[in-house]
Amino acid sequence: MEVSKVYKPCIRALRLARKRATVRSSWRRMLLFVGIFFFIPDSSTALSNVSVSIPSAVKRGDNAILICNYNLEYENLYTVKWYRGRREFYRYTPKENPALKIFPASGGYSVDMAESNATHVFIRNPISGKYSCEVSADAPSFNTFLVSGEMEVVELPTQRPVITGIHSRYRLDDVINGNCSSDFSKPAANLTWWINDEQAPPDSVRKFGIQRHFSENLESAIVEINFVAALHHFNKGRLKLKCSARIYDIYVQEAEKLIEEDRPRILASGRSPELNMYPFDHLSDTEGFDEHNELYLTHYNNHASAATIRTKVPLESQLIKVAVLFLLMAATNSLFKPTIEAIAQVAEGSHLQIASKRNEIATENQIILQQFQKSRAEINLQTKCVKKCEPTARRMPLEMR
Repeated sequence: MEVSKVYKPCIRALRLARKRATVRSSWRRMLLFVGIFFFIPDSSTALSNVSVSIPSAVKRGDNAILICNYNLEYENLYTVKWYRGRREFYRYTPKENPALKIFPASGGYSVDMAESNATHVFIRNPISGKYSCEVSADAPSFNTFLVSGEMEVVELPTQRPVITGIHSRYRLDDVINGNCSSDFSKPAANLTWWINDEQAPPDSVRKFGIQRHFSENLESAIVEINFVAALHHFNKGRLKLKCSARIYDIYVQEAEKLIEEDRPRILASGRSPELNMYPFDHLSDTEGFDEHNELYLTHYNNHASAATIRTKVPLESQLIKVAVLFLLMAATNSLFKPTIEAIAQVAEGSHLQIASKRNEIATENQIILQQFQKSRAEINLQTKCVKKCEPTARRMPLEMR
């Protein structure tokens, strides 16, 4: 009991010392935080928003302007440096005199100092590559940012894209197959097929590999189109195929091909002729008719036309008349022949007179026979003419229409 009474003041002193040490450590931590808050630079007032504006492509021989954008806020600019790849070719340091510096560059490109400043670089005859801008703020932060962009120098084609293999006329269900090519550029052009101003479906387009011309350091592209002509492809009987060639945003050229729908001609019989199967009688060239015009004729199978019937009626009547005349002459000859012979026998006269009379009768009979043969030959000739003129008669109804 006495021991505890002796040590109670000591225990209280120890506890009080511990509390004071804890308070001191807390104040120290607070002061450390306050110092960090006040002495560390504020990022909102430092260098920020660094970006570059570099053209993705330029035509060979043209100039290029590279832009480096940045926001210094309350800091001062220390330097701006431009690199192609890892090699520095331009520097801007406002505290130095002169502020602009240009370093030798390989590849033939150059910097126009009169057109360049802290944010812009004007390059003549640029070459392809990676261009970077490095921006540094002044003391005490010396914050530095590096941003980059790619630029390609393009060799444009010397002519428009070329369409090959496409005909001017197609029928429904025909296969339309052709190629579009763009030659001698760097890089190769991006080719696209269009059907009636709508991009062709991917399953109808086939892209071939890029053809490289190593001697000229140029490239060529070729794309094939293959589809079946359908009714919806033809607008008022016409289909438009277009091939466009594009290289970045500096080259756009097009080639077009107009296709007419080849509709089969409808015959008078109401049927469409099949390909290479025309059921018409072909006339020889000596008869003065054109075989290519047979599609416009009307064909009748084993049926005589009205014109043919009208032509045959007078010829048959003439044949009947000749036959009746021949029969009458023969009957007359047979009737008068006995009478003539009797008169010759009864009549007085010499044997020579009777013989001469018989000769005269024989001559008359021969003349009659010759006339009959001549009439028969004329009938045969007219019959042949009718057969030859029958196709012409078939054409007459359509021509009259």
